[in-house]
Amino acid sequence: MPPNYRQQQGQPLTRSERRGTVVLGAVVLLVGLAVGIWAVVGLGGAKSPKGPCVSAVIASSTGGGTVHFCGDEARSWCASETKGNGPVAVEAQRACRRAGLLPQSDQG
Repeated sequence: MPPNYRQQQGQPLTRSERRGTVVLGAVVLLVGLAVGIWAVVGLGGAKSPKGPCVSAVIASSTGGGTVHFCGDEARSWCASETKGNGPVAVEAQRACRRAGLLPQSDQG
């Protein structure tokens, strides 16, 4: 018998079924709220034990890809990718500037 058989027959939910629905809804709401607060506050922020982190979305042959580097890898990526003037370099410059790895005088 399917779990929603009684509803299909027009019978109201039992007290325990209603309670379970409310608990499940509250859990989903709290998880969503926690993820939202985490995203706004930045607990997954741009700092790591290795140093500043850089994240950028770069166009690729399959539509797009995300690059993420921290610490020395971020510094090396910023130094190499920002020398050009193509779309990857422009996005790399923005990401590196946001992470504080490029001085403001490098704006083009």
